[in-house]
Amino acid sequence: MKIAVPYENGEVFPHFGHAAEFKIYTAEDFKPIESEIVKIEDASHEAVAGYLKKRGVDLLICDSIGDGAREAVEAAHILLCSNVSGKADEVVEQFLDGSLDFTTGSSCEQHDGGSACGGCCGSCGGCHGEDREPYEETRTFTQIVHLTEENFQQEVLDDPGLIVIDFWAEWCQPCRMMAPVFEELSKEEDKVKFCKVNVDEQPALASMFGIDSIPTLAVVQDRRTLTGMVGVHGKEDIRSMLNSCR
Repeated sequence: MKIAVPYENGEVFPHFGHAAEFKIYTAEDFKPIESEIVKIEDASHEAVAGYLKKRGVDLLICDSIGDGAREAVEAAHILLCSNVSGKADEVVEQFLDGSLDFTTGSSCEQHDGGSACGGCCGSCGGCHGEDREPYEETRTFTQIVHLTEENFQQEVLDDPGLIVIDFWAEWCQPCRMMAPVFEELSKEEDKVKFCKVNVDEQPALASMFGIDSIPTLAVVQDRRTLTGMVGVHGKEDIRSMLNSCR
């Protein structure tokens, strides 16, 4: 998994659209293993998003970002965490260990007319976004969803509910061992959407989540990866992980 952060002097640069540099981290097994700083020549939103995608970036962590920039990032199929400030290295580590506080929508990068937003402003709902009511699932799920690049937007990114994704492969014996457990739990936890990703058939989705070992479970809600676990686990271990995210 590769994570990009607008960067200046060790900090998350406050405005995505004005960043001259990005720090790109490579993460494996939920830990950063290397990083590099890259300079941006063309500062247009589409050019920056396209450049980051060409560098293999799967996730952008930033502070303020406007609607146009957010749309460019999402069009490049890069996941977004916004309203984040502080030391860049620390926020990446916090994201990977599940302790980072962030939102997924736009924030007030600029007012109309181009002046920088230097604080909370009534027109944008505040620099840290509007407070949301906790999401309460009203649907029930009866089947496991097999994710592809084609249905990922609809089934995961556009779904605010709690989702658990099993990354697996046909040749993986531990994956086969855990498959009946995953299926049984999906019938008992009908307010959670259970999904599977065949990493051989969907390598882009596996790369997006930084999957290096299988089986791996990832818990997602409202475009946020909340937690995960690697290896074969019993039903109660998985249920406990889900309960910690409710």
